[in-house]
Amino acid sequence: MQSVPPDDVRDIFEVGQVLSDTYEIRAVIGAGGMGQVFEAHDLLLHRKVAIKAAWPELRDSPVRKEAQALAAIRHPGLVQVYAAGTHDGVEYVVMERVVGVSLDTHLERRASQGERLEITEALDLLIPITDALVAVHGAGIAHRDIKPGNVMLATGGRVVLMDLGLFLPEFDVAAQVTIAGSPQYMSPEAITNSVEPGAGGLVDLYALGVVAFELLTGQPPFAGATPEEVWDRHLYDPVPDPGALRVETPAELSRLVTELLSKDPGQRPQSAEAALFRLRAIRAQVATQPREAQLSVLVVDDDKDLAKILSFYVKKAAPSAEIRVAANGEAAIAAIREREPHLLLLDLHMPKMSGVEVCMYLRGEGVAEHMSIAVVSAGAQEEDRSLLGTLGIHRFIQKGDGLAAAVATLVKEERARRAGERRG
Repeated sequence: MQSVPPDDVRDIFEVGQVLSDTYEIRAVIGAGGMGQVFEAHDLLLHRKVAIKAAWPELRDSPVRKEAQALAAIRHPGLVQVYAAGTHDGVEYVVMERVVGVSLDTHLERRASQGERLEITEALDLLIPITDALVAVHGAGIAHRDIKPGNVMLATGGRVVLMDLGLFLPEFDVAAQVTIAGSPQYMSPEAITNSVEPGAGGLVDLYALGVVAFELLTGQPPFAGATPEEVWDRHLYDPVPDPGALRVETPAELSRLVTELLSKDPGQRPQSAEAALFRLRAIRAQVATQPREAQLSVLVVDDDKDLAKILSFYVKKAAPSAEIRVAANGEAAIAAIREREPHLLLLDLHMPKMSGVEVCMYLRGEGVAEHMSIAVVSAGAQEEDRSLLGTLGIHRFIQKGDGLAAAVATLVKEERARRAGERRG
């Protein structure tokens, strides 16, 4: 693959320059290994457009081929091509200016807020991406670079598949002489350059499986410190199950994702249409199911700052969780009587009514017998642990450096327990 030119390389076009007496360059809006994308103003039709041009150093400019490919397809999930031209010997293509945010940026923002996508959100992204792939493959083209960075979330809820710069006609895919694509999203046969004639679409479907896994779990199925390490994992590591990392993932969706990630192209869905049909069926099934009750957590701590920290860690582990806070034992009992939570994070040492006394009261009164209880303490004494053990409470979380990981593990176990109860 071509690398991005060094920083000291000048822009292909300069701001203020007018191409073909029609398109005034306004700003650089993107750059990559193949070239640059500019925002421009169409002086004749008075509208914003995007101009894409290849780096002059490239011997074989992909711009004209990309323009021809896109011009042959009309689909809301693909960028519309308006025109193509040449300026000072540089080929360029004039395209629709899509305004929005890339999917990878969207995922990064959600992750920074301790959130991941809901199952329905993931499906509502995968369906239009796959629908656009149906159109691409229907034109006899393999995209070869499906990834969140090439998906734009545009205004009006439109999901747009971008950048066909690495595409190849189906009949040429098997004849490619260089490895092309982004390592994290490359199929085993793309890595080994062994794509069978007519099987370029299956390369895209593998990448779609990687994207689906990432949308559902917040992490890629195969990661590594170097491209070579990532490639090795694509080639040799077992295919992970997204349902094992996210227990509420519908079984059919987990099955579809693992099939898309099959190392054998013959074991994947054999067309984008087949994958789209299954995704739509899963989405319809999810829509008809009663909404799963949120994980309900009650945090009890007389230290307001620590209560906030515990709440943050819970939210990070389970973004959709309902979190309530009680400042002391008496308030905790009142909150539990009002509505029983699924999980109680209970400070052991509190004035007036300690965590042990709260547990003794709950057990003695037979209140919230199905609620999970975890005691939080900087240093629980053996006597406390023994007494709580006789009450059936054996979960302890140590305050300190490992608090975030301990809360995440606890929340994951509780969600898995509840999922098992629903299946039972």
